[in-house]
Amino acid sequence: MDIKSHLKRLYNHRLLENENEVRDFNESLMEVIAYNDVSVITELCFVLDDETEQFEVMFGLIHGIESLYKNNIEEGLGCIAEAFPNMITSAKEWAEILHYRILNHPQVRSAYEKVLLGLDPSITLSIKELLIDLKKEDPDLFSESVNEVIKSI
Repeated sequence: MDIKSHLKRLYNHRLLENENEVRDFNESLMEVIAYNDVSVITELCFVLDDETEQFEVMFGLIHGIESLYKNNIEEGLGCIAEAFPNMITSAKEWAEILHYRILNHPQVRSAYEKVLLGLDPSITLSIKELLIDLKKEDPDLFSESVNEVIKSI
């Protein structure tokens, strides 16, 4: 099976409603991650879905996304940011989780500031709004990191 087939399989099984879907999802995720191409991150973000039956399995996708961008942080974060507008309708909670994780790592957060500067202004504005919401939800934890990111955009 080629990478596009695995990505399609991930998307088709994203709700993880039964054991077969979970098995197929995990097999395809391992193949996509082993492919080790940061450019697939955008498509992986589209797989995230707030209606999934298996939160823990879907969280493996978050870890997979992070493992793909660890060697090329800015490109990987750019893929996440580009996917963000499409994630709002079906994966807002997962988009928040990705952003919590970005905010919690100084090196990643710093790279994200640079990425946001080069994006379409409408995407940057949407992400800025999300970051402000995250800050409002937990100001003690996120005020400083959110302020650091949005000061540059």
